[in-house]
Amino acid sequence: MKRFWQSVGLAAVTVMGVVPALAAGPLVSQAADPQKEPGSAITIRVFQFQPGQLDVKAGSRVTWTNQDDIEHTVTSGTPERPDGRFNTRLSGKGATFSSTFTQPGTYSYFCNRHPSMRGQLRVN
Repeated sequence: MKRFWQSVGLAAVTVMGVVPALAAGPLVSQAADPQKEPGSAITIRVFQFQPGQLDVKAGSRVTWTNQDDIEHTVTSGTPERPDGRFNTRLSGKGATFSSTFTQPGTYSYFCNRHPSMRGQLRVN
């Protein structure tokens, strides 16, 4: 029964394209199947975020794609200090996570399973 309600919640997030808990912050929307913009893609390959630092304009949608065969996360903040803006699992090769950043600033992120994996997004 728990799995049923989790899948219903996931369906609601996918249909609406917004995670209510995050909607009030700098992230406007998140989607599992994004339309990519040039220069807004981050690839996870060989236990690294590539590029490690990405500069985008405010309003850009950024997409993380896992190219490793194992699960990684994209977790906002640092391993020492997660900030709760986003935290998603990319369960294997081809899994994606996308989010639109509307407010300028520097957003650090890491993999919760592999804390040495770190990246940074600069929104101008």
